[in-house]
Amino acid sequence: MQFPIALVVSVVLHSVMLGVLVSSMEFVTPKHKPEPMQVEVVSAVSVDKTALAEQVKKMQQQKLAKERAEEQRVADLERRAREAEQKRRNNEKDIQQLERQQKKAEAETKAAKERQIKEAERAKQLKQEVEKQEQAKRRAEEQAKKAEAEAKRKAEELKKAEAERKRKEQEALEKAEQQRMLEQQMKAEMEARNAQRQHYVMGERDKFVALIRSAIQSNLFTDPSLAGTSCKLNIKLASNGFVTNVKILSGHPQTCQEAERAVYKTSQLPVSDDPEVTAQLRDINLTVAPEK
Repeated sequence: MQFPIALVVSVVLHSVMLGVLVSSMEFVTPKHKPEPMQVEVVSAVSVDKTALAEQVKKMQQQKLAKERAEEQRVADLERRAREAEQKRRNNEKDIQQLERQQKKAEAETKAAKERQIKEAERAKQLKQEVEKQEQAKRRAEEQAKKAEAEAKRKAEELKKAEAERKRKEQEALEKAEQQRMLEQQMKAEMEARNAQRQHYVMGERDKFVALIRSAIQSNLFTDPSLAGTSCKLNIKLASNGFVTNVKILSGHPQTCQEAERAVYKTSQLPVSDDPEVTAQLRDINLTVAPEK
């Protein structure tokens, strides 16, 4: 922008200077021309004084006219030079004003560009901030959705776990009840079997105790004087029926002595093949009395 204005100023100044130079190059008639004066002086020798005076006056008038014309021309040249100078100065002022306006416009343009750049940068920053806020908002929404989904998933899991716990608890209660009923039933059955078994064992025990007493009785020899007496014994047996120990608990001394001898004489007493019945016979108390 500065180069074209400088070029215009240079062209204008050169044009003004060229005009002044061309105007000043007009031929100027000198105020004193020695040749015409010399011719007139020579001519004056051959004319009379009146003609000479008239001629001199005419020449003076011509000279004066020429001088006035020259003065007018010089004045015109000076006026034109002043006008040219004024125009040049005005042009310089205009150029300076244009330059000032140009500089002002350039400064305003630069300031506008800077403002535009700042506004663009500010808009860019604002846009970035808005994008950041939107991204943060989206992330927050996504996190909230994830948290909600996770909470919902955990709630569902807790619900399922609670339902499963209740189901297992109910199942355990049912199983426990079934087990209790089964155990109760088994216990009742066991008790019934045990009672039945016990009844059987005790019945068998009583039967074998009677057989043992009968075996002892068969080896018991007493005289009639001991009739009506008895002896209570504690007998310990091996699993095969062999007597391991006899102990008199109470009774008539002689009868007890004979009863003890009868037990040892019998040696092997009858026992059951049932171990439980035999276990009941391992340590028995029985009363032996002489037969009438």
